[in-house]
Amino acid sequence: MSKTRRWIITLLALLALILIGVNLVDRDEAPPPVTSDNEPTYKSDQSTTLVYSPEGALSYRLVTKHVEYFSSTSVSWFTQPIVTTYDSDQKATWSIRADRAKLTQERMLYLYGHVEVNALSADSQLRKITTDSAQINLVTQDVTSDDLVTLYGTTFNSSGLKMRGNLRSKTAELIEKVRTSYEIQNK
Repeated sequence: MSKTRRWIITLLALLALILIGVNLVDRDEAPPPVTSDNEPTYKSDQSTTLVYSPEGALSYRLVTKHVEYFSSTSVSWFTQPIVTTYDSDQKATWSIRADRAKLTQERMLYLYGHVEVNALSADSQLRKITTDSAQINLVTQDVTSDDLVTLYGTTFNSSGLKMRGNLRSKTAELIEKVRTSYEIQNK
């Protein structure tokens, strides 16, 4: 083989290796889109979410006008949420609504603005709870608030600061500055 032919073959081989390298670099997957902590991973309007217990019973239903999920913090934000909780017999027990809500990965629901909790079962002495903000553990159904809370019962109205309660046991306790009025029923 002549020197010219060797040089041409070497140059062609080198050119082929360069083209193969460029081709492989182009095939790399594009990096995932960069999202900041301020940008939601997804958004949805008019959403309904059903959550079931490990036994397959409906635990709660969440209906919302708008939802945004942030994967970086595993937090969902809801606009005008309505949560309906269910007991072990699949009967609706409470309806919970607010202007805004935040749901964390630990199943803690933080409610903001015009929070209203209404009893849906006829046997509950506690009929309604109103406040400006509250937190509900959706697993244990513990409810707390550090704001002014008003409790409405079948024969009483109470208001006070800092409430602790449990929706499952249908109890609520006002901690500070409690004012109560009772209606005495004649038999």
